[in-house]
Amino acid sequence: MPSYSLGELARAIDARLEGDPSIEVSGVAALEGAGPEDLSFLANPKYLDAASASSAGALVVDENYQASGQNVLRSDNPYLSFARAVDLLLPSPAVELGVHASVIVDPATTLPHDVSIGPGCVVGPGVALGSDVVIGSLCVIEEGTEIGDGSQLFSRVTVHRGTSLGKRCIVQSGTVLGSDGFGYATDKLGQHYKVPQRGGLSIGDDVEIGANVTIDRGSAGATVIESGVKIDNLVHIAHNVQIGKNAVIVAQVGISGSTEVGESAMLAGQVGIVGHVKIGARARVGAQGGVIGDIPADAEYSGYPARSHRDQMRAHALFSRLPELFEPIKTLERQVRSKP
Repeated sequence: MPSYSLGELARAIDARLEGDPSIEVSGVAALEGAGPEDLSFLANPKYLDAASASSAGALVVDENYQASGQNVLRSDNPYLSFARAVDLLLPSPAVELGVHASVIVDPATTLPHDVSIGPGCVVGPGVALGSDVVIGSLCVIEEGTEIGDGSQLFSRVTVHRGTSLGKRCIVQSGTVLGSDGFGYATDKLGQHYKVPQRGGLSIGDDVEIGANVTIDRGSAGATVIESGVKIDNLVHIAHNVQIGKNAVIVAQVGISGSTEVGESAMLAGQVGIVGHVKIGARARVGAQGGVIGDIPADAEYSGYPARSHRDQMRAHALFSRLPELFEPIKTLERQVRSKP
């Protein structure tokens, strides 16, 4: 495990050191459990007391933190600086290149020499893998898919035919890319006829997709996830959805078909979105928000049905007062009724 002096670390993560530059750290830990050889960080003021009491060798903090004899690395963005420090102190394990003997590769596919494919994988015909692609065990890569340079699939990922995955993407275990969308036409007898899903799935560069995510192919045309998008675990994205650059989609979000999510928008956990709506660039939807209509750019929405966060908070405040208002209203009602 590598070790860095605080002076070296400050230069590497572009932070300003207050303390002893010769102190060495070799690990990272939470505030409460950190020891003299660990680096920790404070990004949320809720944990000020824990930071003040921490035994960490150094803390990554903002300019406002009042250090009391502690070594601190000051940064405008402590969370980002800490992330960079973690990459230095705890680098990812080196990947061994090569194709495991148990991998099944279709004769119509030629693999680059600089890839890593784990045990039990299946690679279909016409698959195009870029340089330094890493595919974990038991993955299935179907016909005609593309995976760009430096992308990594963890174990048990399925990439269905016609899916294009960009460069430097990360896909966590259990995720399914390019599955059929949910589309049925119903006849007069109530029988459901499956609408063929013949479109594709296009995913840009530097996209990260969590575990057990499902992203459907388009029914006609493509589902599109643009570059820089970050998707948490247990998210479902339906057919022909368009997700703009750098959007963030948190756990258990469900996005119905043909919805458009703008650039840098953020959907918090368990947001549900009906189909064929537009969410503007940089808009934010709070946890468990139910979106049933368009949301303008830069807006903050919450609640069910989702509406302006400010309006939602006012309505919630009024709703919480209903019990105390009930008796005065009933009294007024009785008075009105008693008048001749």
